[in-house]
Amino acid sequence: MDGLVGATPELLLERMGYEVRSRVLAGTVWPRGGHTAEQLAAELLASAKNRSEHAYAAESLAVRLRPFCSDLTVPDEPEVIRLRNVLHLATNVEGKLSESNATTGPATLLRMVAAVHPTAAVGGTPTDDAVLAIDELEGMDRGRYAGPVGWLDGSGNGEFAIALRCAQVEATATPGVGAGRGGGKVRLFAGCGIVPDSDPDLEVAEAEAKLLPIREALEGVR
Repeated sequence: MDGLVGATPELLLERMGYEVRSRVLAGTVWPRGGHTAEQLAAELLASAKNRSEHAYAAESLAVRLRPFCSDLTVPDEPEVIRLRNVLHLATNVEGKLSESNATTGPATLLRMVAAVHPTAAVGGTPTDDAVLAIDELEGMDRGRYAGPVGWLDGSGNGEFAIALRCAQVEATATPGVGAGRGGGKVRLFAGCGIVPDSDPDLEVAEAEAKLLPIREALEGVR
């Protein structure tokens, strides 16, 4: 997407006909110290800090998506998804869309994306106050990082993810070399949800673990 590449595990919204779904991810552990995947999963599920972080994200999406739906299913308990480099708490949200209502208007995919983004996972909570604080304190321009990226067809169906675990490629042309080859830079992005029990050193280690797939993909690029 205009120089943005990545492989995000998080589904913001998918619409197919009158069905909508989302996969909320928040709360993370990563392989370390010889722990098995089963031990890490149990640690993640037992972590009050990670469960709290996840609950903020899942609730923020459900509250904003519910007005578009005649029925919305949000599991009471998260599950664990295992990626090669990290494990996440995940909640799969599924709904049946209403035709329309006076508050939301038609339940188009773009209208729903605008309503639910940013979730607490990338924008904090309460959203308006948190976004202002992030803008003041974060000290960086996110660019397209943490924004919705996806596709939409002529029938209104489509899928939008959140641009996480991504990189912005800024290619430059070198004399005598094809445009976009022989130079440029790549800026990698990953982040963490910060809650009162967060440990700064562990958050940095988490971000490093999330960046591993992109770093490995770049190792063979010269």
